[in-house]
Amino acid sequence: MISFICALPLVASLFSSCDSERSLAVGYVEGEYVLLAPVETARVTELNVHRGDRVSAGDVVVRLETEDARIAADQAAAVVQQAAAELENLRLGRRPEEIAVIAASLRSAQVQAQDAKKEWQRLQGMAEYQLVSASALDQALTLRETTAARVQELEADLAVARLPARANEIAAAEGRLQQAQKALDNARWRLQQRNLKTPADAVVTEIILHPGEMASPAAPVLSLLPKGATKLVFYIPEPSLSAISLGMPLRVQCEGCGDNTTASISFIATEPEFTPPVIYSVERRQKLVYQVEARPDAPADRLTPGQIVDVFLQNNPP
Repeated sequence: MISFICALPLVASLFSSCDSERSLAVGYVEGEYVLLAPVETARVTELNVHRGDRVSAGDVVVRLETEDARIAADQAAAVVQQAAAELENLRLGRRPEEIAVIAASLRSAQVQAQDAKKEWQRLQGMAEYQLVSASALDQALTLRETTAARVQELEADLAVARLPARANEIAAAEGRLQQAQKALDNARWRLQQRNLKTPADAVVTEIILHPGEMASPAAPVLSLLPKGATKLVFYIPEPSLSAISLGMPLRVQCEGCGDNTTASISFIATEPEFTPPVIYSVERRQKLVYQVEARPDAPADRLTPGQIVDVFLQNNPP
């Protein structure tokens, strides 16, 4: 762009020499380019556009290698299934087969407790006639109490087995499941990002990487110029600064722009700078100017980056 302006020193001077009394300034069109890059490093496998192609919003213009991202998504899905199964198991309690085993052990213990009680009662009756020793009676009493305690233990185990897990254990399992689900969502999102889509209607201005090369957030694949993503840049001297303000409408004139091209001032520099070297001259090399930017009003499709434009105040048309 600078070389283009330098090639036309008389046309690209800061202020129009022939219309200095009417023209606010002479400037140029600058494009606001978008660099299309992936969210993580991957190899470019497919490029669906060429330089100069027009693309629409949402078009898949680049495909990147997906094998590692797909494996990560499958692993995350397996973790979700495992966490869901653990949570369901805690909510339901023990399996029916495990409960059946405890119930069978309880029935056996109840029978043993009944036999031990009967034996103790028999020996106790014999002890009244001194037909059994005191030690044998004590052993029968101990067996009766032991079997009774075993019955109580198994009854408690059976009751617990039929209940779900404690609330805090279920809450912890629910948290693990939610965390696993978020990890799966992230893995699937990263897999989707391996297809690079255009954010808006645009023109492909440059192909930076080709299939087989590695792309990354710092190594974009394409450069795009979205529709209408242009601005006007020009410089004005300090005496003209008071005549403009943010939002002020401007009339724009250039080759092929038409007669109805307008713009609005969107930025005014707060500090001056020396006249840019591209418009140096003996008369102006020591003058300070202020950079001003303006946004073209729709439609402005015919404004091309690097194009020279004349800018006029609306109340001072050419």
